[in-house]
Amino acid sequence: MKKSLILLAGFIIIGVTSCEYKYIDPIEVEITDPVSFSEQIEPIFQNKCIGCHASTSPVLTTGNAYNSLIDGNFINTTVPESSKLYEKVAIEGHPEGNNTLSATELALILKWIQDGAENN
Repeated sequence: MKKSLILLAGFIIIGVTSCEYKYIDPIEVEITDPVSFSEQIEPIFQNKCIGCHASTSPVLTTGNAYNSLIDGNFINTTVPESSKLYEKVAIEGHPEGNNTLSATELALILKWIQDGAENN
């Protein structure tokens, strides 16, 4: 009987501790002005992303980034925080290493998506 209770308790502990939750720390930078894709978002990609995403999906090179994001379903303007692009950089901390995006860059990307992800 004791072995059964210990085994049951073990399974419960493993089950509870193995749950994975997506949590995004709130961005403390507030962007109020409209965000320009060509002037603010694409430069982030050029500075931080094209080392890997010059040929890997989504292709984020100048002139290709917008279509690659839209056609690849990386943007969700209905629920911007659940956009693949935003989840990847905000939740997973992608990219790793020296190219990590700043709070301002994350805020710009989120604001751009919230504003409708225009190719402006």
